Amino acid sequence: MNHRIIDGLVEKIYETVKSIEDDALGIAFSGGVDSSTLAVACKRLKKKVTLLTIAFPGSSDIDVSKEIALELGLPLRWRSIPLENLEEGIKTVLGIIRFDRLALLENSVCFYYVFEVASEAGIRTVLSANGMDELFCGYDLYRKYYGDEEALMRVMGMLIETARRDKAEIDKIAELWNINYECPFLSDKFVEYAMSIPSNYKIRSKDDCLRKHALKEAALRMGVPESAAMRRKKAFQYSSGIHKAIRSLSRRKGYTKGKAKELGYSGGIEAYIKSLKSQIESKG
Repeated sequence: MNHRIIDGLVEKIYETVKSIEDDALGIAFSGGVDSSTLAVACKRLKKKVTLLTIAFPGSSDIDVSKEIALELGLPLRWRSIPLENLEEGIKTVLGIIRFDRLALLENSVCFYYVFEVASEAGIRTVLSANGMDELFCGYDLYRKYYGDEEALMRVMGMLIETARRDKAEIDKIAELWNINYECPFLSDKFVEYAMSIPSNYKIRSKDDCLRKHALKEAALRMGVPESAAMRRKKAFQYSSGIHKAIRSLSRRKGYTKGKAKELGYSGGIEAYIKSLKSQIESKG
């Protein structure tokens, strides 16, 4: 790996985090390379950091976060959300965001609970490492475009814009809790820098299931534990267990595949979410 590239990336990460004005911060934390890199940068810059983890039944995120938080020497506040409490959170979020796809809803619900935990702890600024997957080829989708630099960069640009739009929706959830929500790695300067790093430092082949190589190398150099830096990518909605939880809830409410088909929907989750959306709209 080119040392100049890695040195430059480490420097840019610190520079980006240093620009955050608040020194008392919460970090949405999963124990993976993105949130761990953000946490280490904040700690090295002498910011007061509390790690925030939420999870749903069946998820291992809390156990992983406890382990990595201990290695980082940072306090962790966590909460496991029972299935019976989830529907109220979904309804609240559906009534606030511009719902256009399930992934946005799932991430928004996760952050709803992250912000709740932060608010109870008196934390007023919450950071997330959103943007790193988009900028360093974290998503499996990037394998499809390996070898076509123009197409890969076009997809990267589209995903960054989607992440920024999603951030604007999650801002609405943050306001509910009087929280300032920041994504430093979606800033113009960091995005411009990260997109200038050649893609071969991020993804190495169509069969590359690890990806994000430059970021992982930078993370290790910054002192992120290897278990976090090299942890396999798993989308927030899957690692947190929320996707599985919503699916379980939809089935519990009677939205089977057969029922969904009768109602004209492709699946039980879609039918369930649309029914909740209809309930909210009828009350409004």
